This record gives sequence, C-alpha cells and structure tokens, in this order.
Amino acid sequence: MLLIGSMKGSALVGIILLICGCGETAPPCQNAAQSPVAPSAGCLVVTERGILLVRDWTGSVALPGGSVQSSESSRCGAEREVFEETGLSVVAGDTARRFDNGFQLFWCEVDSPAEPNINRPFEIREIIWWQPGEARYIEWRYPRQGDQIKTLIAERQVGLASPIESDW
Repeated sequence: MLLIGSMKGSALVGIILLICGCGETAPPCQNAAQSPVAPSAGCLVVTERGILLVRDWTGSVALPGGSVQSSESSRCGAEREVFEETGLSVVAGDTARRFDNGFQLFWCEVDSPAEPNINRPFEIREIIWWQPGEARYIEWRYPRQGDQIKTLIAERQVGLASPIESDW
C-alpha cells in the first residue's frame, strides 16, 4: 500500500510541475527602465533567421508575449514572456507599437546566442522563424497580424517607425 500511495504522490508532483511549466527561471530583466504601463507585452525579434513566432495548441501563430505582472515594467514583462515561451533571453528596446487592447510591442534583440526551447509545452506547440516573403499560409491568432508585422519592419528600415495606436 505504501508503494501505491508513493506512486500517486510522485505522479501528482509530476503533473503539478508540468502544469507550472517546469521551465528555467527567466533571467533578470535586462532593461528595467520605466516603460508605459500595459496589461500585456511582447517582443518583435528579428534576426538573420527570421521573425520569432510561436504556435499554440489551437494552431494559431503570434509573436511571443503575454501578461505583465504587477511588479514589473512592460519591457521586463516582454523579456520574461519571450524567455518563458521560447527559452531565448532578449533585451526589450524601443516601442514598436501600442495596440488598442493594451498590448505593448517592443523591438527586442536576442541577448546571447542560443537555440529556442519550448519552456511551456502546454501553451506553446512550436517555435517558428518566419521569413515574411515565404508563400506559406499562417493562421494568425490576430487578424492582419502578419501584414502589420511586415509594415512595422518596412517602416523601421526606412526610419518611419512610430509607436502609434493600432487595432490589431
């Protein structure tokens, strides 16, 4: 009987660890500078590999990001969310866009070379490096998100980027 109770306890601990994500702890915020208050934030990470995206278990794709904790700045929330979802340590820089729903999007740079790793397997199914010129269909979590990402990148390349409001 003791063995069965022990096995149940071990299984319960395992399930709790999986539900909690059991990923590594996010590194300290690289940019604790004050940033606008936002309920949620994320990163637009552009590298030579492409644009960092995540696919959830519904099949939809989005930029990495999520809820900002009450004790952190929007930039720190964006950095933490990217790490929690992809295992990549990033530094949040300038604001790329503020959206009507309160989501704050930052231009982010990968802090150190590493391969992405899914730290939240019950939330994230796949990490994608998207090339905007690819002619493949993407089911975006938010309508027109792909087009808006392309526009932000084009504006930044010609120096027109501004943190204007959008209805993403």
